[in-house]
Parts: sequence; C-alpha cells; structure tokens
Amino acid sequence: MYYHRPNIMETNSTYYIDLIARYFFGEATPEEICELEAWVKADPANSATFSEYQKTWKVISQEKIESSIDLDHEWNTLKTKIFEQNQKQLFIQEAGQAFKSQIPNPKSEIFYWSLRIAAIFLLLAIPSFFLYRYFNTAAENLLTASTKMVEQTLPDGTVVTLNSGATLSYPAHFDGSLRKITLQGEAWFEVAHDKNKPFIIASGNVRIRVVGTSFFVNTNTCDNTKEIILSTGIVKVYYENKPEKSAFLFPGDKAELIANDYAIVKTTNEDVNFLAWKTKHLVFNNSPLNEVVALLAKVYHTNIRLSDDQLSDCRITATFDRQTLESILNVLKATLDLQVRNNGAGIELSGHGCNQGK
Repeated sequence: MYYHRPNIMETNSTYYIDLIARYFFGEATPEEICELEAWVKADPANSATFSEYQKTWKVISQEKIESSIDLDHEWNTLKTKIFEQNQKQLFIQEAGQAFKSQIPNPKSEIFYWSLRIAAIFLLLAIPSFFLYRYFNTAAENLLTASTKMVEQTLPDGTVVTLNSGATLSYPAHFDGSLRKITLQGEAWFEVAHDKNKPFIIASGNVRIRVVGTSFFVNTNTCDNTKEIILSTGIVKVYYENKPEKSAFLFPGDKAELIANDYAIVKTTNEDVNFLAWKTKHLVFNNSPLNEVVALLAKVYHTNIRLSDDQLSDCRITATFDRQTLESILNVLKATLDLQVRNNGAGIELSGHGCNQGK
C-alpha cells in the first residue's frame, strides 16, 4: 500500500499515528522509519506521543500474550454478570467517566470484570485499524523492546536479544516444518540447532534461513538496506519473491541487502563494535570523535552531540568494558581537553579539543 509523505500542514494530522502503527507492525519502509525518527527527534511533543503509543503497545502486547481478548465476548459476559447480580449500571456515555459511578467491592467477582472493561476502554482509545490488525494476529506473540534491551527464549530454545525500539513476532509453538519469526529493528540471535526444522527470519521481502547459529540483524538502517553479520554457523539470505537472489554467509561475513535492487553485497565485517549495544564492550583505535559520539549515543540511548564540527576529527584510542557513560565521558574529557555539559536535552561536548590550542 502506498502512503504519501505529509506536507507541512499535515504534520499534526493522523499521518504519523498511522506511521507509528505501521512501525510497530513491522510494515514501515526504511524511508518511513527514518522519517519517523526525524519526526520524533524534531519536537519533545512528538517524542512524548511516540512514547505513549509505545507504552500502550507494550501493555496490549502483554495482554495478548496472557490471554486473547475477544471484545464481543467480554462485553456480552460483562452484561450477563451485571444482570445476574442486579448491579447498578456501570457505564455512562463518556468512557473517561465510566468508573466515577459506583465502584464494586474489590473482593467481588464484578470488580474483576470492571477492571477488565476498563482495559477494554483503554484499547478502544487506540485507532480502530490498529486494534483490528493487532487482534487479527492473535496466534502470534509480540516481543517489544522499548527503552532498553530485552532478552527472550523462544519456544524452540532460541535466545534472542532485542535492541531498544525493536519488535519480534513469533508463534506460541513452532508447528510445521519451519520456525518462522518476523523482526523489525536490531537483534542478536543464538538459534537452537534443529536440522529438520530451519529457522526463518522475515523482514519485508528479505528472508534469513538458518539451522543453528549466532548472528546480528539490523532491519532499520536509514539507507534502505538490511544488515546481517554472522558470528558462528552458516546463514542463507535471500529475497522471498526472488529466491534466486541469494547468498551464503560464513563466520565473519557481513551482508547488506538493498531491497529496491534485490542486491546482496557480501563483505568481511570490520566493525569490532557491531555488538556493543548488547555487550557494552567498546574498542576505539584512532577513531574520529564524531564516530565515537555516535556509537556512545546508540549504546547508552542518550542524545550526545559536538558543539563544533572541528571536534569531529579528534582521535581517540581506548577500550571500555561495561563502563558507565559518565566514566567514558570523563576519559574523553581528560584525553581530548573537552568540556562536558548536560543541557537538559542531552550531552554536549565542547572546547578546543585534541589537546591543541594550549
């Protein structure tokens, strides 16, 4: 489906709410993901809106995992129980005032159902298409990493670690001849070996097929590519509608998949920090400060910027292993003669830099 980009007059419309929903369903294109990221960063109000939807998504995700909600069934059951117990009407026209009426005894059964219907009201506040799409995937469990990493063991014993902002959809049981999951964002997989039931990761038109191995996947790059870095085992990457466009990866290999061209660019991975977001192990070898800052911002989920572009090419050689961001910034401050200031919106590095000018 085609979604047009909004003009300036549309920035407060439902466009970005729709885009947020598609992002959580894993349907947003790389361009739309980049656009959404820019919109979130452009205004604190936008960031707050995204955070609220993210929280709600997490709530209903957990609710769906614990029990599949049939709204019609819940409503009919509630009406029956209210009638049977001859209770006072619990609802008034405005949903937001529903529980300003008589509150049942917390120990009674009707109180439990009152809480359930309150949750239903919360869900009804979400755009209808959002709920429709969500509850029509009731057979799938959804794992969401909001502001921090999330690690989960899947039904087959596979261990997956999601970076913040990532979502993973997987079945309660892997039936049939394949173990298929859907990923949006960055993740590290340690796939349980099962030669008779391959493990398939789907992201848009891209497929990653493994038997048992460990690797990193990023589906959220801003240049319309998807990235796979293999640590152990063997992986096959291909396009679902063009399976002849494929490549095998071996330990140390990196593949970038350019969906628009059905291209697969295979190289040797030279990024020693590709898993730093998970391990907090960072290695810098004469690295430019702008690259160091970008990695720190990603690993520690903090807005960090340089006050002057002239600082970008200052170089740092150091290794950090599970150190706090404050500790790392103190090292940069002392090594490169920088000032570190938290201005409320993030951390700013300034100064002459590189120990020059003194």
